[in-house]
Amino acid sequence: MDSEKHNQEQSMIEIIKSGELNSIYFNEFAIGVSKSHTLISLRRNGKAEAVLNAYHITAKSLVSSLDKALKEFEEKTNEKIPTSDEIEKLMEE
Repeated sequence: MDSEKHNQEQSMIEIIKSGELNSIYFNEFAIGVSKSHTLISLRRNGKAEAVLNAYHITAKSLVSSLDKALKEFEEKTNEKIPTSDEIEKLMEE
């Protein structure tokens, strides 16, 4: 693990342990895109929890970083994480 990644992980752990920030759990989301921003509505069991509002560049960087982190997790665990669309399709079969 390179030192920058290690430092980011340590920083994240410290933030979580500090309890200074609210934690938001969500199991549903909706995405809207305007000409200058990306809006992500985070919901839990159909109830709105929060809205993320980001510039397109920031949203795309988030998607890229999240995709990379999840791919690394899948590689390390040798398990593919299914998407909700994939699960829904399997349940219809």
